[in-house]
Formats: sequence, C-alpha cells, structure tokens
Amino acid sequence: MKLEAIRKHWEEEGKRFPTKGKITPTSRDPYLALLEREKIIRHLKSSYSALELGCGDAFHTVHYAKHVRKITGIDIAESLISIARKRATSQSMRNIDFVVGSALDIKKIFQTRQFDCIISQRCLINLPEWKHQRDVILQVHDLLKRDGLFVLTEGFQKEVCNLNEIRRRLGLPEIKVVDYNKNMVREDFERFARKHFDVVEVLHHGTYLFLSRIYHPLVVLPNKPKHDSRLNRIAMQIDRSVQIAELEKYSYNLFYALRRK
Repeated sequence: MKLEAIRKHWEEEGKRFPTKGKITPTSRDPYLALLEREKIIRHLKSSYSALELGCGDAFHTVHYAKHVRKITGIDIAESLISIARKRATSQSMRNIDFVVGSALDIKKIFQTRQFDCIISQRCLINLPEWKHQRDVILQVHDLLKRDGLFVLTEGFQKEVCNLNEIRRRLGLPEIKVVDYNKNMVREDFERFARKHFDVVEVLHHGTYLFLSRIYHPLVVLPNKPKHDSRLNRIAMQIDRSVQIAELEKYSYNLFYALRRK
C-alpha cells in the first residue's frame, strides 16, 4: 500500500468505527494492546514530556498522560484525532495535545522541540517500506533529549512465519498481514537501532500470542476465535506471570526500550 492509501484507510476507520468499547480502530486485540500498554507505562516518568506517534483515537494516550507531565499525540488521520480530542476532553485530561500529521514529518512539525520519551505503539508498521521506518527512527533520535527514551512495540515478519508454520501443522489458516502493515525484519531493525540507541530492554508477548493464536482457535473450532474472548483474557493473565523463552520466536509483536546515544 502507498502512503496516501494508508492515510485514507485510517481516515475511513476513524469515521466508521465505534468510539466506545474495548475494541477500537487501533486496538483490535484489546488484551494484546493492554500488555503493550503496561510495558510502555513501566518506562514513563512523571517529569517526562512525551510524544506518541500514531496515537490514533487516543485510547492509550489518555493512560500514558497519567504517568507523564505532558504528552503530544500525532496521527495522520483527522477523523482519529477528532475522536482523540473528544476522548481527552471527556476524561478532563489537560496535559494532552494533538497534532494531525505524518510520522515522516515529525522533525518538520516539532522543529526545535525536544522530548524525554517518544512512544510508538504499532505506528512504524503502518509505513509501507523499511526506508520509511528507518527515516522515522532517525527523526525520533533527533527529537529526543540526550539519554531520552524511545519505547516501541512493533510487528516483525519472521515471527509471523514461525507462528504460521505451527498453525499449518495443526490445520489452522495462516495469519495474513493486512495490506496497510509492513512488519519489520528483527535483525535489520536491531542492527540499525543499535547504531543510534542503547538497548535498555527487549520483551516479548510469545506466551500470549501462542495461546491466543494457536490454542484458542483450536479450542473453539469450528467457530472463529474472538479477540475480546475470555480465553484471550486468560492468556493475557498467564503472559503477565510466565515469560517462556522458547515462545519468543512466535512473538510477532516485540517491545523495545531504547535510550538515545
């Protein structure tokens, strides 16, 4: 998908999607999203000025705002930013502001502003090519204060393939990557990131993804699994308590905390 087509996709999502409930345009799997959010919050501080890339409808932004001094959310879709502003207002969040714009333009938009922390919760994968993803990573580096944190939870392709191999063996259909997502190659991402950042922490969601993408669909056959099901809630609770190293290779969503060099 081209950049403009991706923008139009999210613009339409913001217009048609309900604004209430656990499932939102940018959080189709509410329990995976909650696991992501918990990992991000662990790295936030009350003194921080933060920027969230691809904030969408601010479903998560309003939670991050409770843990920082100030947060700015940027998203390319005006319809989603409209929802975001209403959400922040309804919750009386006064330390949030929102900007309509592309992650590819953050240096131009924010110019001399510097942030203590920049958050990407599945924003980079909404860029159609690795060159675009690299460009944003470099801009993030330049907008962070010295020793500032880049916290991100993003998608990776090899891990999708690993999970699909197990699904094929068990007679389950492959997980298809949607057209508006471009998963990264973990080795390429880490090699590039280490040139500009020190790695503070890497965490996986392998326990949750193995249970929710393999065990859950097998249990409910011939019915289709639902993201907001009780089985996924239990999988989330197990993931919080048990990090099984062998399941990391199935975690197509990975969390990184990176410190600017």
